Amino acid sequence: MISAPVAATNQAREYKHITVNPYAASLGAEVLDVDVANLSPAQVIEIKQALADHQVVFFREQDISVEDQERFTLNFGEYGVDPFVPGLKDHPHVLHLLKEADEATGYVFGGAWHSDWSFQETPPAFTILYGSDIPPYGGDTLFANLYQAYDNLSPTMKQVCESLQAVHSAERGYGPAMKAVHDLYENMEVINSEEALKTYCHPMVRTHPVTGKKALYISESYTVGILGMHMDEANVLLNFLNQQNVDHMATVRFRWKKGSIAMWDNRCTLHKPMGDYLGMRREMFRTTVGGEKPVLISD
Repeated sequence: MISAPVAATNQAREYKHITVNPYAASLGAEVLDVDVANLSPAQVIEIKQALADHQVVFFREQDISVEDQERFTLNFGEYGVDPFVPGLKDHPHVLHLLKEADEATGYVFGGAWHSDWSFQETPPAFTILYGSDIPPYGGDTLFANLYQAYDNLSPTMKQVCESLQAVHSAERGYGPAMKAVHDLYENMEVINSEEALKTYCHPMVRTHPVTGKKALYISESYTVGILGMHMDEANVLLNFLNQQNVDHMATVRFRWKKGSIAMWDNRCTLHKPMGDYLGMRREMFRTTVGGEKPVLISD
């Protein structure tokens, strides 16, 4: 069957202090003509607008220090706090994501579709990832548009989802049973804890606090059930919705280069890193910006 053509909705507006080029039809944009270590207030305002418009933005050819990344991050809010991955000793809010070329396995950190830390009561708004050392190929990151996932549902299914609370947990990522997997990370420390078994409920459909758009807020990594449903009932619906989330027409694939930065909005996107660079070194630095408790505002 041939899919019907879909009009591109990821279009750029005019900016005065930055250049924004859409990266794909579904979501994403490259932001050009900026030095993220030396932003003007006007550029910060326009980057915020680009994030609202495109959900994930990409910067190229940036040469920044850890301190530069911290300053850039704080332009967008206070830090988020990762309970399971320690930051750098002197920079606790900066995570060092490192895979050396001589590591024996292809396991990668965060290698499944997710929205960062949705298992928290107040999940983060933004994540900022800087590519310090990048393989010549491999290690792309995929992003999915959760607005589009919601919009593509039938009116009846939208009503069903808007009536439900999804149960989120860090168990699948950081629970005690995952220790054997995390022991395979030769150059990263990951904490496996009973704390990961805690759950929080969030609306299955959340309203974005800036755009006012509705997004389907679940993921295969951290959504473990639906409040009030038996697991077999919940799994049927979640399996369908998780496929809806990552439909190929609602995704973009970002190819990294040295000096690239990806910044995404966890409130309306999912992401998934690819682990196809075994035998090559990859070094990244990650920061997050705190968010708010997810809510659904009724029409």
